[in-house]
Amino acid sequence: MSVDVLLFYLLAQQSTVLDVGKELFKILVFPGAIFMFALALVGEWFDRKVHGRLQHRVGPFYTGWHGILQPLADFIKLLAKEDIVARGADVKSLTATPIAAFTIALTMVMFLPVYKGAGIISFEGDLVFLIFLATMYTVTVILTGWFSTSRFGEVGTTRAGLQLIAFEVPLALSALTPAFVVANYMATPQQVAQVLTLLGVDLPGLTLEQYLLLYLLLSTFAPELWTFYVAPILQLQPFSALQVLTIGNITAFQAITRMPLILVAPISFASLLISLMAEMEKVPFDIPEAHTEIVAGWQTEISGKKLALFRAAGDLEMIFGAGLAATLFLGGPYGPGSMIGVTPLERMLGAFPLGYIIGLGWFLVKLFAVLFIITLLRTVFARFRIDQVTAGAWKYLIPLTILNIAVIEAAVYLDLFGWRTASTLIMIALSML
Repeated sequence: MSVDVLLFYLLAQQSTVLDVGKELFKILVFPGAIFMFALALVGEWFDRKVHGRLQHRVGPFYTGWHGILQPLADFIKLLAKEDIVARGADVKSLTATPIAAFTIALTMVMFLPVYKGAGIISFEGDLVFLIFLATMYTVTVILTGWFSTSRFGEVGTTRAGLQLIAFEVPLALSALTPAFVVANYMATPQQVAQVLTLLGVDLPGLTLEQYLLLYLLLSTFAPELWTFYVAPILQLQPFSALQVLTIGNITAFQAITRMPLILVAPISFASLLISLMAEMEKVPFDIPEAHTEIVAGWQTEISGKKLALFRAAGDLEMIFGAGLAATLFLGGPYGPGSMIGVTPLERMLGAFPLGYIIGLGWFLVKLFAVLFIITLLRTVFARFRIDQVTAGAWKYLIPLTILNIAVIEAAVYLDLFGWRTASTLIMIALSML
């Protein structure tokens, strides 16, 4: 083996190790597990602090700066508590459900685009998979009360099943509303070809993503080379239908149009927020664990490490709910002046770190704004009855969400938003890179 080949091999191995190290850092530290867990604890502190202030109380105060470390202290305290299991309960199943709930909740927050257009986990159709994970989290709650064999746990489980199943439908409909909007404006291959023809590029094999990246680079640095030599030998290939159900594409669409979808679908945003509060069992939807009626509901026989995991899972679910609403309807990490966020050209020039920091800032601002709304609602309202909650979901939330989708489709058909322009289409196409 020659020296050159050996050096090339060592450099390749070093590059592979560095890439693996970067991915592990993303998954475990930022914006992965440690960051999300810390954000969940800060979110709980924010919720408790605002809730206390709205009730003219102090809230967490002594542990850390203004009590910011109180959720962490509570978590550590629960880990040190004795783990008591009721007589006749299914011990193995009760041990498995909090682990499953925490794992599912931690997986869900990995899909949130914290500082760029896509999360750590991102693939075509990931929005549908997220709805599935939310349903599985509900299943762990129902099973926990059932395995506890407590009369209070069984009543809480029944209530949880009725409430959470009733709100699965409006949750899915409202979460998919942005996808319906994007589907109407997704640039098809024919539309992109027409736009590029208008730009003087005659397109008669690369993939569409590769083609658009090449177009962005060559049209910027060598337009003549692009027009006369590269463009004629390329061939356009279509997008996948699942791309409209991808969180990254929905956030990119809002950045391109410079309009958060809450302005287009306010009813769906409200429906999503209410459904998420019901999924999180926040007041006025805390019926499955009503302390004045059934002690703690499905959590009655949960203690020690199990309760710590459930509390942590609940905090992660709260961050997921607020982050999902901020992403789908408020643009996620993109600010009001964004177009497509960090472009391939910016990545090549090394200008992306500042954009990522700004994106993280915008995401956190929007997330805590949604958290404030959730806290305000749980402070203002009192607990509903289970029949009122289920009736509200089936009679009001679902019809209103469907009506909102119908109005959006009519507005899109009439092009009331004015988004069917050549520049918008090409920017939407470029955002798919």
